[in-house]
Amino acid sequence: MPKVKVKSGPAADRLKKKERPIHPFSRKALQLGKQMIHGKRLEAARNTQAVRSELLAEKLRWFQNHLDDRHLYTKQDVVDLVMEYRNRFNEELEQIDIIQSVGNRKGLNQHASRESSINITVEEETNQFNSSGIEVPDLINKKHLEDFKKWNGEIKFIQNLKLKKISFRDLERLDEKNITNEQSGVSEATKCDADSELE
Repeated sequence: MPKVKVKSGPAADRLKKKERPIHPFSRKALQLGKQMIHGKRLEAARNTQAVRSELLAEKLRWFQNHLDDRHLYTKQDVVDLVMEYRNRFNEELEQIDIIQSVGNRKGLNQHASRESSINITVEEETNQFNSSGIEVPDLINKKHLEDFKKWNGEIKFIQNLKLKKISFRDLERLDEKNITNEQSGVSEATKCDADSELE
């Protein structure tokens, strides 16, 4: 029988290295550990971004479902829509309260998890509204409104939509503007009355 020649050289060394187990405190083990941690961080970041995108898409779908046939919205209309969006859970919370108050259900709280999740969501949205603002579609600009109405609800096309932040400060400004308009309207009315009396 012929003798089998054992290969030697760099290729054989590489084969031998692949077969050998890695020592837990070696540089190679540290490198592999870092790669695994990096991969887990990337996966967690992707999952977090996917959840954020889904929540934003859900919010935008709500606004799209509550639009009417207008071609342009005023700032007051947008603020009214935001206030309606913030109060969207009120009816459900009332239903939960009614269910819990009926009969002998004092000890049982079967909708506690839903109620707590609603309360957490409302609290987060209130904090956003009172600080930096709630991100909503830009309905004031005609072109952006048309783009938003054409949006088919897919997450990948959200980046094509123009968003705007509406906050408590916008509500205050609108209230101040309405008050000044009312005062100027009253002063003009009294001025017209005085003019008519002079005539």
